Amino acid sequence: WQPFYYAETGIGNYRQNSSSSTDIFGGAGNNDTFLPIRVGGGVNANVGERHSFTGTLDYRFRWYDDSDRRNDSDWRWNVNLSRPVDDDNLRFGMRGRVSYRGDSQHRNDWGVFADYRMGFGERDQVTIGGEVRERRYPNGPERDRTRDIAQLTASWTHSLPNGRTSFTLGGQLTQEWATQERPDGNASFWGVNGEVDHSFGDTLDGLFWWSYDNESYDDERPDYTTDPDLLLTRNDDLWHFGASLVWGFARGWSLRPTIEYNWEDSNIDELAYSSTELWLTVRKSF
Repeated sequence: WQPFYYAETGIGNYRQNSSSSTDIFGGAGNNDTFLPIRVGGGVNANVGERHSFTGTLDYRFRWYDDSDRRNDSDWRWNVNLSRPVDDDNLRFGMRGRVSYRGDSQHRNDWGVFADYRMGFGERDQVTIGGEVRERRYPNGPERDRTRDIAQLTASWTHSLPNGRTSFTLGGQLTQEWATQERPDGNASFWGVNGEVDHSFGDTLDGLFWWSYDNESYDDERPDYTTDPDLLLTRNDDLWHFGASLVWGFARGWSLRPTIEYNWEDSNIDELAYSSTELWLTVRKSF
């Protein structure tokens, strides 16, 4: 049994950027300072001659200095088994999360997943994965958002000959089934993503990531117009960009400045959203 632990905290800033929804409701330009806290750990263990077990528990919390903004709280758990298959690797298990949604309301996710990682030479690998999960809102005004989700993912990672740089390209297909009376009905998603990781030296790493997702819903939204000729089925485009540095300044200690930009466009103006987040954290690994 090989346990591991970590703890992280720091300071950050959240800014809501201008969008079509802020033109309607106002609120653009809000700058909120937040305190991020993250603690967690897990255990790795050999199970027989070919299988290994991993279990993790991760807690994330954000406290905002704006009393009108909801503080975020999120528990994430994962248990899985893996085994080698020649030069490849098979992993399967269960994972989930419990997220605080404000006003004493929570969202529960849990599901089963599997992925198969294939090695192609010394510098390439392809991973194919699948997951089936439930997203449940036990009670409160968001209960009608409860849904079942099935997702397929694929990614390719390539390492450059210098051994210090790698990049990943991936994609996903997702189907959601509304099990309550969700206003948007069922939904179909697809997306692509990428990541570049570069090691500047023994103590400094850089990471850049991006993703694009298209979300297409089935049902018209009569609550956004009184004109039956203007009824719309919701269609959203989501862009996310981020970059981070990890500086290991002492044994088990690292400093992590991060910036993230989010832009969510929609054919329903009231649902558009954009934000920029910056934070600086210090992390201790045990």
